[in-house]
Amino acid sequence: MVDSVYPQFFRPLTLKRRRLIAACIRAFYARLYGSHADYRSILGREDLRDLFVQTMQSATPPADPAGEDGEDGFTAGDLADDQKLASAIVRLLVGDGWLETAEDRVRLVTAYRFTRIGKIFAQALTLADRPRERTRQRNMRSCKNALSAFIERRDVEDLLDAYEYADRVIADLSEDIELFYDLARKILLDAHVQGNWDGFIEFVERRFRDEFSPRLVYDNAERHRLDIGALIERLNELSAAEMQAIDDDLANHAAWAAQAAPDGAILRWMLDRIDEMVTAACRTKQPELFRAMESYVRRHVVLLSQSLYMGASGSGAALSTLIRCLGEMPEREQGAWLERQGAALTPVSVALYDPAAVQPRKANERNRAQAVSIVPEITREERLRQFMRQAEERAFSLSHQDVVDYLLGSMRGTGALRLSELPVGDAIQALSLLRAVEAARDHEGLEVARLDAEPLDNAIMSGTDYAIRRRYIGHG
Repeated sequence: MVDSVYPQFFRPLTLKRRRLIAACIRAFYARLYGSHADYRSILGREDLRDLFVQTMQSATPPADPAGEDGEDGFTAGDLADDQKLASAIVRLLVGDGWLETAEDRVRLVTAYRFTRIGKIFAQALTLADRPRERTRQRNMRSCKNALSAFIERRDVEDLLDAYEYADRVIADLSEDIELFYDLARKILLDAHVQGNWDGFIEFVERRFRDEFSPRLVYDNAERHRLDIGALIERLNELSAAEMQAIDDDLANHAAWAAQAAPDGAILRWMLDRIDEMVTAACRTKQPELFRAMESYVRRHVVLLSQSLYMGASGSGAALSTLIRCLGEMPEREQGAWLERQGAALTPVSVALYDPAAVQPRKANERNRAQAVSIVPEITREERLRQFMRQAEERAFSLSHQDVVDYLLGSMRGTGALRLSELPVGDAIQALSLLRAVEAARDHEGLEVARLDAEPLDNAIMSGTDYAIRRRYIGHG
């Protein structure tokens, strides 16, 4: 699409002054969409030129095309001063499809803005220049906030936002993982032979302590996941009529979701997908972040130990001197020296002990080892206690199917009941009441509705009452 509409779109980033052009693009993007943007004002040609001039003058260090490859792209007249160069950059970006003009009929001026494709790549350049300018768990928290907004306002746009955030939530941890893998790959490229560990020490004392330490707390991501799960639970408790209305609204706003959802249950499908994506991010990426960080630190520890050993006195210093001298030899002399040392080591043989020949030296050691290996005999009292413990555990063990059968039997042909109608005369009935909602939700033939306006208060629990019905009975 870029090549067909703007065939020279990437040309500004291949010129000798591409760093300066990229800085101007980032400055314009920050002016329009940054944290300090003034959305009420527009930028005319003079304003845009002044912004580019300010960017060129404040560049640290100043952009110098000397030694850069690529064509120049500017005439000698364009390079006369900063004003002319800024105007030339504006013409270049407009001509190659990064910027476009729009007429402001109120102020009767020509305003500049990004093209659609130009805005996408300008955002990428801005994020690449400031990769860590974001809060922790950004998409995770945004997903939670969007779900909360949907519960309050019933606006399906909030639900679609929550789905999009959940789809990107794995990027929160993936960026950190990629960072540690990149750091680990750069270790061997650093000057560790000279013992330069300043970068590693600065990373541990500053960035790791301030930024990555909070990320390593498992509860940091798990807390957000549990909050999202609680919000999804509330939405799953909506009545069938409310869900149908939301499904109809979603079908109008997101046709792709209607095609992907089975049996037209768009809301349930979308909530399940949000929960799956957030859970997968926490279950897979969090441990992977731990492993990436452990690999990075372990590699540094190994190299640091090697450096300290090579720089130590005694045998370590002798080995370091030997390796250094061997490395400075010409290749032919180095090979001859290694051949001579290999020939000198040829008669050396290594013998290992036969494990069968290794025996304890004293008889009392053998007796003690045999005594430890004897399995102690279980007495009748211990077997009786174990039997009683297992019997007590099985006495109050109810499966979901047992609870569902109890609920279906309690409906007495009506197809519905409330928790407040269930008796609590014995332990089995009490346990069935406590697990009724959970078992009904897991059963495909039942549905659960929360009755917020009707309280439940009996001998074992108090709270909100619930209605449990056979699915597709007595309601749409």
